[in-house]
Parts: sequence; structure tokens; C-alpha cells
Amino acid sequence: MDILFNDFRHALRTLYRRPGFVAAVALTLAIAIGANTLVFSLIDSIYLKALPYPNASALIELNNSYAKSGPANAGVSIPDYLDRRAGVTALADSALYTGTNPGLSSGGAPERLRGLMATPSLFSTLGVAPQLGRTFGDDEALPNRDKVVVIANALWRNRFNSDPGIVGRDIRLDGQSYRVVGVMPEAFMFPNRETQIYLPFAFSEEQKDDRERGHEYSNVVARLAPGASIAQVKLQSDAIIQRNAERIGALGAEGAGFRDFIAASGFTVTAQPLRELLAGGSFDVLLLLQGAVLLVLLIACANIANLLMTRFSSRQKEFSVRVALGAGRMRIARQLILEAMILALIGGAAGLAIALAGGRLVDASGLLPDWVMVTPNLRLVGICLLFSLLASLIFGMIPILSVMGMKARQVMSDAGRLGSGGRKSNRARAVLAVVQLALAVTLLAGSALLLRSFSNVLNEDPGFDSKNLLTAAVALPSSKFADGPAQVRAVAQILQDVRNLPGVESATISDENPFSSREQGASYRIAGRPDNGASLHGHTLNVDADYFKTMEIPVLRGRTFTRADWDATAQVAIIDQAFEKKNFPDGDALNHQLNMGSPTEPVLYDIVGVVANVRTQDMARNSGEETFYRNFARRPSNTILLTLRTSTAPQALIEPLRSSIRSVDPDLVAFDIKTMDQRINLSMTGRRVPMQLLIGFASIALLLAGIGVYGVLAFGVAQRTSELGVRMAIGATALHIGQLVLKDGARLIAFGLAAGSVGAILLGFLIRSQLFGVGSIDPPSLLLVLALLAATGFVACWLPARRAARTTPMEALRDE
Repeated sequence: MDILFNDFRHALRTLYRRPGFVAAVALTLAIAIGANTLVFSLIDSIYLKALPYPNASALIELNNSYAKSGPANAGVSIPDYLDRRAGVTALADSALYTGTNPGLSSGGAPERLRGLMATPSLFSTLGVAPQLGRTFGDDEALPNRDKVVVIANALWRNRFNSDPGIVGRDIRLDGQSYRVVGVMPEAFMFPNRETQIYLPFAFSEEQKDDRERGHEYSNVVARLAPGASIAQVKLQSDAIIQRNAERIGALGAEGAGFRDFIAASGFTVTAQPLRELLAGGSFDVLLLLQGAVLLVLLIACANIANLLMTRFSSRQKEFSVRVALGAGRMRIARQLILEAMILALIGGAAGLAIALAGGRLVDASGLLPDWVMVTPNLRLVGICLLFSLLASLIFGMIPILSVMGMKARQVMSDAGRLGSGGRKSNRARAVLAVVQLALAVTLLAGSALLLRSFSNVLNEDPGFDSKNLLTAAVALPSSKFADGPAQVRAVAQILQDVRNLPGVESATISDENPFSSREQGASYRIAGRPDNGASLHGHTLNVDADYFKTMEIPVLRGRTFTRADWDATAQVAIIDQAFEKKNFPDGDALNHQLNMGSPTEPVLYDIVGVVANVRTQDMARNSGEETFYRNFARRPSNTILLTLRTSTAPQALIEPLRSSIRSVDPDLVAFDIKTMDQRINLSMTGRRVPMQLLIGFASIALLLAGIGVYGVLAFGVAQRTSELGVRMAIGATALHIGQLVLKDGARLIAFGLAAGSVGAILLGFLIRSQLFGVGSIDPPSLLLVLALLAATGFVACWLPARRAARTTPMEALRDE
């Protein structure tokens, strides 16, 4: 231990005498280690760290699925939930929940909350108890007895100032009084941190009836019984489906139609771990970023290894003296690894600060689920320490291997040759420079592919004019607008007032906006066509007469909805091109009807128009299904989405819009107010943020690769000063000397670009799922990257070449 402590002190003294070297290495490591720590900590938080629920690995999400007709994840109806809760023994507990947006008018200015209506079993299923009070019970999940709420910790703190007396107090939601019975812990979140309030999901007798099957607007979270598996849950659920099909199929013609539909649509149950639901679709993106930052770390390590090799060469005399005094190769190797570890720890400490700062930027980007936050903790420190130790092993390995492979006589011999380090050291430095170039080409090529892909997405037409569109959501309280006619009257009044606002050219409503979080569908049949009991499934919107005018969606054939359709609540439908192409390839859609009911009890809609396709969730693809539009007055809902086309800046109308809606009813609050361009921009976060990060990492790689080539050639020129002086003394020109150095650099660059091209092609195939409108191999992008690296390499070569060309015989003699 004394020897180790002495070596440690010697390493500190050695590094203290080279502050510039330490600063350069620490900065390089800080960037590389910080980036790796940040990305891996996000992967750890989402996929490895325990969720804030006891035994979270037993929690799963259940969905109905239509394997033959779609969709794959359709939600769950109330009767299906009740069947599985009672009949699936592989489940220890389960809960049904659906989103709601009640308006809160207690404790401050009115605001619209993000909430859940959930069965009382939600909290027992998740295994979480409230911080204050209690959760609601089964006797409170009944019609007319459900006026109780549990509030999230953030709402308790921000709206009610952490008042411990909030339990037992009444608050007003949508104009009605609700009793607060509990406050959840700060760490609790479900299904995300945006959820502010939990209300009982009270089932009416009509909602429990078999006729409610197919109304799949809710979700189910469940807990596996001890020893049970997802496969058992699916097997038992499918058995219940078959029993229901036989039972209902024996109830007459309509029941037989239901039985045939179950068979023809491939109706089944899907289950997945709850973590997959909470994580969203971020795994591929994070894996891509982790791969990118690992490449940056390798490039940084190669760069630092080159610096250490250079220092090792200059320290040959020191090592020769130590060898002469009896130091073994292991003692010298230990000295070098201690220096490498100290450098890595200094860089890692700075990298931890960079990771925390980067975490705040990622939190603000919207790339990840809102429950994932990068905060200082021991786990983050451990990850940073792990990457620091890994880096020290990588960049410290080559100098150590050089020592281990040398004999004492060789050390003494090399020390007398200007500290060059020998041919092996020179070759090692050259190989490291080639590796840096190859990795930089790979990373830059991947960035170029994503950049071209993002550019293609930006140039895509959403199917409507998104400029000067302002959107907002409005929830109609069920206590005041309980039925369809009341909702239609309220919507008509809202539209009338909004259209009279200065600067509003037109206004419309729908139950879904493009690029919002909602995407609903419905089953349908083509009237008059045999379907063997199976129905098709499409994306559906309920809109008013001015929807297509306001959105400026092109009408291809027929007409749009009219005011007469609204007044008469006419059963008419408009389809898009994808719908027509799938069901009416001959273009005769206007002569047909959609059946939104069953074969025995049809609900017919006349197709009156065909409009252009509209992108609804992702600019890189059309809606996953065909789309049809229905008259909102025929199918009203208590949640509406307003869209205004303005002649002025949309943001200027936000406050007038809020006031106009409150004038219809004081309990009405406009929320989720955004321009359509903002919605589109947010929808591209999953593409834009990874591209920006990757470009940043690639730029760092480019800089490090250029520095690496420069360092190798500059060191080579310094070691060959005597040789170059002799060459010039016997007649070599400055041009010849410069060309000699450039030739050495060109050889390194050629090898690096060739190896990097192979890596770029492989990376293109790995990230092809993230690309749009560009192939995995894109020659223009690759050639541009190669040209950029070649130019960078030329600059890195030119500086040492110019220095070599200016060497005079007198300078060479002084150097000798």
C-alpha cells in the first residue's frame, strides 16, 4: 500500500506539472463522459430503474385487439373489463380508467385539470396508498354517490398550498361539489405526472350491458397473480371471449351477428408490461443516441491515447532511469494506469455537471415521458463513475501495452533517439488517428441521413393549410350539458360567439384535431356488400359544416357538410382518398352507404363527399387507417376541439377566445391552446431532438478527428526535424518537404475514410426505421461527409506540412 500511495502521489505531481495537458484531456473526457452518462441515465430511468409501484414487474396493460380487421390496441369496454376482473384467475387485481378534464373553480382562478376516472381498484392494483386521507371505495363508485376525489400531490401543493386540512373539504368541479378524500404521495404518478385528479368511474346499468361491448374508450391496468404469466392471462381472457360469443350468439339474429363478428375480426386480448406503456416509443431513439455517444467516447479515448503516447515518448528518459534503478514493467504500467484514472476522474466530475445540465435541456425538449427526470442522485454518480473507469481503461491501455511489450534494453535504446518512442509507437499513433477518422465518418454519415430525413418530413404536405390556425379544447360539464341536444346547443353558441371575434375568418369544431393526443376509430361496413359478419375499422372524426373550409382540406368529389345537415342531424359521411382507394377503387363511393350498426340493425350513413388525405399524428406517414367524417350534430360529445383560421397572428386571439368561451358559461374553460404549427412542431420532437443531438455529437467527433490527425503529423514532423533539415541541406525544396508530410497525412485519411464508409453503411441499416424518404445507403450524403472529413483532414495535414516546409538546416542542427 505504501508503494501504491507513493505511485499515486507521483502521478499527481506529474500531472500537476502539465496543467495544459490535463485541461485538454479533462475537457475532452467531460464532453464524452457527460453525454454517455446522460443518455444511459435516461435508459436506466425508463427501462431499468424500478417504477414507483411495489413489485412493478407484475403490472401489465390489457387491451382488446382485432387481429384480422384492426386495430391492434383498441382499449377495453366496461363489460369486457368486468368479465376479466371476475373470471381471469391469473390476475390478482385490475382497474379500468379513462381520461377526463374537469374544470376546477375552487382555490383560485378557474382552470381545466387533467384527470382520470378510475375504478376504486386502481390504487390497490398499483399498490400505492395515499399520503393523506384515503382513496375512494366501491360504495362511492356508484351513480349519484361518486362526488369524491383524490388529488395528486402537485395539485395539492400548487393549488391548495399543501394545506393538510384539504381532506374532507369540498371543491367545485364542473359546477358541482366534490369531497376531497385523499392526497397521493409526491412520488406517485399514473399514467403520467400530468394527471392532477382522480375521480370514481361509476358504471350505470346500461354501461354494464352486452350492448356496450365495442365501446372501447377506456384502458385497463392489472396485476398478475403470484406465479402467473401474461400468456395465462391471454389464454383465460380468450376463453371468456369464446364463452360470451356462444352465449350472445344464442340470443337471436343480432346475437348471431355478434358471434360471427368475433370470429371474423380475430377479436382477442393483448397484454404488455406496464413499463412499455409508460416508456412510450423512446427505446429505439435512446438506443441510437447511446450508440452515437459511445462512438464519441471511443473517438475521445483514441485522441487522448494519442496524447498519452506522445507524452510517453517524451518520457522515455524518465522511464529508462527508472528501469536502470530496478523498476519493473508492471511498476511503470501501474504508474501510467494511475495517471489515466486520475485524468478520467477529473473528466468524469466535469462530465457529471454536463450530464445534469443536459438533463434539464432534455426535460424541456419533450422527447421523453414526463415522469423521467435527470436529478443528482447516487445512481447517476455511479453511472458517471462507471464510464470514467471504462474510459481510463480504453485510453490508458495502449501506452500500458507499449510498456508491457518493451524490454529494459529497448527502453534504454529508445531513450537515446530523441524520445521518439520507436516505430511501434508511431504505428500505434497512426492507427489511432485512422480509428478516429473512421468513427467520425460513421457518426457524421448517420447524422446526414437523419438530417435529410427530417428535411423530407418538413417538406411533406399535412393535407391542409396549417398557417394561421389556432386550436383549443373545451370540455362541457356533464352536470349542465348532460345529453346530445344540450351539447349541440352549447357548441352552436360557442361557434357563433367565436366567429364574431375580430380577426377570425372562420371557425369550426371537431372531436379530434390533427396532431393532438387523441386518435379515435370506429368499425363500419359497406351497406349492401357481404361481409361474413366481419366489419372494417377506420379512423373517424365528428365535425361541423365549416371544418373542411376552415382547415382548407381539398374536396375531391361530392360536397362537404352543410348547415342543413347540422339542423337535421343528418346521417351523412365524408370519406378520404385512402378510404375510397380501399373500398371503392372504381371511384363510385358517392353511390354507397356506410353501415355503422350491425347487419340486423343497420345504422346507415350516406357518403356525400370525398376529400384529400390528412396526416393526423406524424408528418412522416398518413393516418394508419382510412378516415371518415361524420356530422357532429348527429354524434355530439362533451369534449370539443375548436379550430380558428385567423387573418392576424393566432396568438393575439388567445385571450379573446378564452373570454368568448367564458361568456357562454362561466364554468367553461379553454385549455390546451396551441397554434396548428406548434402542434406539428411538437409532433416532430421524436425526430428533431435526436437529429440535433446526433449532429452535435458528430461535430464533436469531427473536431476530435481533425485534432487527432494534426497531432500525429505534428508529432511526426517534430521527430523528423533533423531528417527534414538534412534533406533541405542537400537540395530538397520546401514544396517537396510539404508534399512529403501531406503524403503521410493523405495515407491516414484514405484509410480512415475507407473504414468509415463501411461503418456508415452498417449504421444506415441500423437506423433505417428512423428514416423517411431516404434510403439506408444515400450516396449524396455519404459523399458530402467524406468530402467534409477530407477537407478537415487536409487542414490538419497542411499545418504540420507548412511547418516542415519552413524548417531550415540551422534549425535542424539546433534541434539535434
